[in-house]
Amino acid sequence: MVRFGLHMSLRGGREALIRLLVTAAAVGIGVGLLLSVLGMYHAYQTAVAKPCWECTQQSSADGQLLWNYNEDVYAGKTIERLDVATLSTGAPTIPGLAHMPEPDQYYASPALAALLATAPADELRDRFPGALAGTIGAAGLQSPDELAIVIGQPTAALTSLPHTLRISHIQTAPRDLSTSQFYKFGFALGAVALLVPLLVLIGTATRMAAGRREERYAAMRLVGATRLQISTVASIDAVIGAFVGAILGLGIYALVRPLLSDLQLLGYRFYPDEITPTTWGYVGALIAVPLAAALACLASLRRVGISPLGVTRRVTPPAPGFWRALPLLAGLGVFCIPLLADPASQRHSPGLAVLSLVVVMLGLMIAGPWLTMVAARGLARWAHGGSGLLAARRLADNPRAAFRAVSGLVLAVMVGTALASIVPAAVASENTSQDSALANVLRVGFDNGSRAKQAPNVLAGLTPAAAAPVLAKISAIPGTNVVPLYHPSPADDALPQVGLFRGGESVISCADLKTLPVIGTCPSSATTVMVDTSSMYTDNLAALNDSLPFVTAQNPATTDDVGQLLVSDLMVSTDSAATLERVRTVLSAYGTDIDPDESPMTFGEVSAARAKLYLEIQRMVTIIAGVTLLVAGCGLAIAVSGGVVERKRPFTLLRVTGTDTGALHRAVLLETILPLVAATVVAAGVGLALAFPIARALAPARHALVLPHANYYLTLGAGLLVSAIIVTACLPILGRITATENARFE
Repeated sequence: MVRFGLHMSLRGGREALIRLLVTAAAVGIGVGLLLSVLGMYHAYQTAVAKPCWECTQQSSADGQLLWNYNEDVYAGKTIERLDVATLSTGAPTIPGLAHMPEPDQYYASPALAALLATAPADELRDRFPGALAGTIGAAGLQSPDELAIVIGQPTAALTSLPHTLRISHIQTAPRDLSTSQFYKFGFALGAVALLVPLLVLIGTATRMAAGRREERYAAMRLVGATRLQISTVASIDAVIGAFVGAILGLGIYALVRPLLSDLQLLGYRFYPDEITPTTWGYVGALIAVPLAAALACLASLRRVGISPLGVTRRVTPPAPGFWRALPLLAGLGVFCIPLLADPASQRHSPGLAVLSLVVVMLGLMIAGPWLTMVAARGLARWAHGGSGLLAARRLADNPRAAFRAVSGLVLAVMVGTALASIVPAAVASENTSQDSALANVLRVGFDNGSRAKQAPNVLAGLTPAAAAPVLAKISAIPGTNVVPLYHPSPADDALPQVGLFRGGESVISCADLKTLPVIGTCPSSATTVMVDTSSMYTDNLAALNDSLPFVTAQNPATTDDVGQLLVSDLMVSTDSAATLERVRTVLSAYGTDIDPDESPMTFGEVSAARAKLYLEIQRMVTIIAGVTLLVAGCGLAIAVSGGVVERKRPFTLLRVTGTDTGALHRAVLLETILPLVAATVVAAGVGLALAFPIARALAPARHALVLPHANYYLTLGAGLLVSAIIVTACLPILGRITATENARFE
């Protein structure tokens, strides 16, 4: 039977060859996309598992290396700066370097080396002493986009700096990412969102012309073939197509892989050689997907296994009832009502929400055939021609089969729409669109080494003598306005607070305040005032905007001489990006005086860093939505081609009786596109219904639903248009196989 099965598959005529090619193409797409997802996941795991040498904090009295790590910023990107001094030949070395740099030398990451070669010196190059001695290897970097530099310093110079550690070993543990579980969940969600429509595509391909094959296999049963023999022949047919498709999938993955290296996932790209599935990933993709194709083929022929005469006794199944929509409605109610009624408790105890979300997904799949039946009845009611009536009759005859072709799309669109709605809601709730009046204002916190010395009673800041040259150099840069904030004198403790401040009290000069009026206006006749700066270092611009202005008529005036106070912070407004980088270059010379926990960034840059995660999710949701719609279009193309082949006889009879080809084309197009559009609309509606209470739970103060970004609508629309074009391209086969001059029936 194996030889016979091979003969039927490879030499069974044009129909068998087309079915083999279509199955191979479907499996190839499935394997290629699955390998792409697994490759990106492996690259992510490799990146987050690399040793975090930047996290080294263990000081040792007998250490062989002086270590001073801090972070700088350029164009909103963090620069990891390490100043080192080697004390002996056995000193440890960070991954990616053969040895630590000598004094007046530095090693830079390839991305930073390229920036140093192109950026103006007063904006970047002047921040780093010495000469470039080489680049840091991939072993010491998480991404080719990472900006890192290791600078060799004289031992005496580094010993005198605050925050300098003497270490004996460099940390080899990976970075502790609080979003690791989130990204793992995101990969799993993306894999499911892609796999479900891919499995539907593969199942549709293997079921192509299943009706005609059922008749042939039934004839074989009538002449004595057993169920095992029929299953063997059918399995060989599916396995050959799946095997060819698996090889094709490897080629598709090889073509897609260069594009994956340009895709940012954690805010940066992965190294191309790390974007590869593991051995088990290859095994799973190359075995599981073909196996699923074989099982789908066997499942499509189950009626032949029951009885060879069962194929000829075709009976229209009963119409789906309204009860199919009840699980969906119940799941939506259980999910939405508690979240809208008590968002806070649901955030802390999400068990019921998760369970009801599963019920919604299952309910949507159960309700699909009934929704298709409703759409078919609507089409029949409003149809004005024979094409609409033919399509409505076909859909009403078997709505389960019509919905099956688009069932993989439903969950993907539902999840994608929900996420695409929640992400803008989260961004809007935090006001991370950089619309704050302080978005372009640089904030700088100073530290006199008290944190390194663990002296909590010593105020962190710059003395007047140390602050004077910093203020002078920044003020000398054209296009800047500098507003210093000072620690209050002990005498200010006697001022009435009246609940005005919540900690973080500072003193500001009214003369300086006039250069940055967005902060506020001093009371009349005041020269210095107390100001609450507790919200200054927030990464949420919404909270910052709520606290503006910092200074009002209620701020108590002081009699302090700011020339005698410690400078705790600076706020610097700049008129351009180049001016901003010149200010940061000046500050880099005083890097040891800057608070190591707060890099000098503008309020807008801090907000953008917080929004990056949400925007990455939004981009990935759009990509997944586009891919799933394209896959759904391919599945529909296969379904319409197979449906046309199976209905060769009735279509030819219609042609013989005078029906023109255009009417048949419109009928097939309607019965194919209608379930796709209906499924997309319903799934998107369910996704929006899920997003509204989630957005309310994340930001109870915002009551309006934040809709998905325009890119998501464009992606959905483009996907539907491409699907329609793909289906339309398959229609010419209808005219060829139903030509009246070739009318012949077996």
